[in-house]
Amino acid sequence: MKNLNIDNQIDNITKNLILSMEKEIETRDKEIESKDKAIQSKNKEIDILKNELEFLKTQLLNKNKKLFGQSSEQIDSNQISLFNEAEKESDLKQAEPTVEEITYTRNKPAKNIGKKDNLSNLEIVTIEHKLSEEETICSECNSSLVEIGKKEKNILKYIPAKLYIERHVTYSYACKSCEETTGQANITTTKSPATLLHKSMASNEILAHSMCLKYLYALPLYRQEKYFKMLDVNLSRQTLSNWMLGAANELGVVYDLMKKQLLESSYIQADETTLKVIDDKGRESKSKKYMWMYKTGGNEDSIILYDYQQTRSSSCPKAFLGDYLGYLQTDGYAGYNKVENAKRVYCLAHIRRKYYDIVSNLDKEALKKSRAIIGFNYCEKIYAIEKELRESYCERDDFFDIRYKERLKRTAPLLDEFEQYTKVEIENALPKSPLGQALDYTKKLLPRMKAILEDGSLEVDNNAAERAIKPFVIGRKNWLFSNTGRGARSSATIYSIIETAKSHGLSVEKYLVYLMDELSNGTASIENAMPWSKLLPEYLKIQSK
Repeated sequence: MKNLNIDNQIDNITKNLILSMEKEIETRDKEIESKDKAIQSKNKEIDILKNELEFLKTQLLNKNKKLFGQSSEQIDSNQISLFNEAEKESDLKQAEPTVEEITYTRNKPAKNIGKKDNLSNLEIVTIEHKLSEEETICSECNSSLVEIGKKEKNILKYIPAKLYIERHVTYSYACKSCEETTGQANITTTKSPATLLHKSMASNEILAHSMCLKYLYALPLYRQEKYFKMLDVNLSRQTLSNWMLGAANELGVVYDLMKKQLLESSYIQADETTLKVIDDKGRESKSKKYMWMYKTGGNEDSIILYDYQQTRSSSCPKAFLGDYLGYLQTDGYAGYNKVENAKRVYCLAHIRRKYYDIVSNLDKEALKKSRAIIGFNYCEKIYAIEKELRESYCERDDFFDIRYKERLKRTAPLLDEFEQYTKVEIENALPKSPLGQALDYTKKLLPRMKAILEDGSLEVDNNAAERAIKPFVIGRKNWLFSNTGRGARSSATIYSIIETAKSHGLSVEKYLVYLMDELSNGTASIENAMPWSKLLPEYLKIQSK
C-alpha cells in the first residue's frame, strides 16, 4: 500500500478530467484575484470621491456661514462636551479618546449697577416747585398752608447742539509821544485765540466734533453735511474734507511721536485690512489698498497706529518697523517675516479657527469620529488655562511672573502634545481637505507659538490687534471708500490718535479739543499732551463710576 501509485490506479480519461478541473480552478482563482484588485481600486476611488465630496460640502457650509451665519466663534452648548474630549497621541488603529467636559466659572459682580450709578457724574440742576404766597392760603378757611413733605423726580435732559460765529476783533495801539520823540510808534496789537487751522474759520471744537462724528461714530462727511444743515448751517462736504486733511497734517507731529514710542516698546501686535481708494480720475482703484495696524502689546501705555499702504507687500511692515528688535505678534501672513530682527509670535486664535470651521459643521455622531476635534480641544485647553490665570491673578502686580511660571508648568506640555498630534495626523490627512489645511497651518505656526513661554506679558493670541482694527472696518462699511491716497493717510493719522485716546479711557472729543488747544498755543511740551501722559487734566478722563 505504501508504494501504491495513484496514477496507475486511474485511466487516462480521468487524468485528463482532473487536469482540466485544476486548470479551470486556477483560471477562476486568477479571475477572482483580478476582481478583488478591481474592487479594491474602485473602493479607493470611492473613498477619494467621498473625501472630495466632504471637502466641497465643508467649503459650501463655510461660505454659507460667512454669508448668513453668526460671526462669533462660540460653541453650541449641546456640543461642548464632545469638543472637550481627552487628547492622546493619535493612532488611527486606536479607539477615539474618551469625551470629557471642561467647564468654565464666570464671576459675576455682586452688585447691579443701575441708572443712577451710570448718571452719577452728570451735573444736577435742581428746580423746586413751590406754591406762591397767594397759593399757600387755604381755600376753605384762609389759614396758611404748612409744608409737610416733598418728592423728587429725575429727568435726563438734552441740550441741542448750537453753532454760532465767534467774531474776534483785535486792536492795535501806538504811542504818539514816542513817535514824536524817537520816530518809533511802539505799536502794540492784541491777539485773538489761536486755532489749529489758523487760516480757517474752523474752531478746535468744531474740528474735534467732526472728527468724532466720522472716525468715532462712523458718520461719513456727506451725512455730516445733512447733520449740520439740520442745525441751520450749510457746510459742504468739501469744506469738511479740507478741514480733516488740514487737521491731520497739523497732527502729524503727534503721530510721529506715537510711532517713536511704539517702536521703543518690547511687544507689538499687528494686523491689516483692505480699503477702497478713488484715484485722481474719480474711478475706483483696481488694485487693493491696505490699512495696516500696529499696537503695543498689553494694556498699559497702549499705542494704536494705522498706516495706509498701496499694497500688502512684505516691504510695508519692513518699512514701518525697520530694525525693530522686540516681540512681533501676527497671524500667519508671511509678509511680516521681512521684519528680520523681530522675535515672531503667532496667534492661537487663528489656529483654533481652522479647527472650529470644521467641527462647528458636524453633528454629534460625526464629531465622535472626527480627528479635527482633537486639535480644537488643545486650543480650548490652552485658553482655559489663560482664562483661569487671568481671573485669579490679573489684579496682582506680579501677574506676568505668575503667568510665566504657570505656562512653563501647564501650557508647555500641551503645546508639545499638540505639535506631536500635528506631525502624526498630517501623514494621514488629505492635503487639500479642511483637516489637511488646518494641520498644515498648525505645523507652520505652532513652533513660534512657544514664544509665549519666554515672557509672561505675551498674549496667546492677536485678538487685541483685531479688536483695534475693528473700528476702522466698521467705519469702512459706512463711508465705503477714501478719496485719494492722501485722504487715506489722513484717516490713518486721525484714527490712530482717537483709538489710542480711547484705549486710555479718555473722553475723545474733549481730549481732541485739549490736544489741539495745546498745539495751537504751544503752552506745553507735546509729550505732556499725549494720551498716556500722567499730567492730563482729570476732566478728560471718563469716570468709571
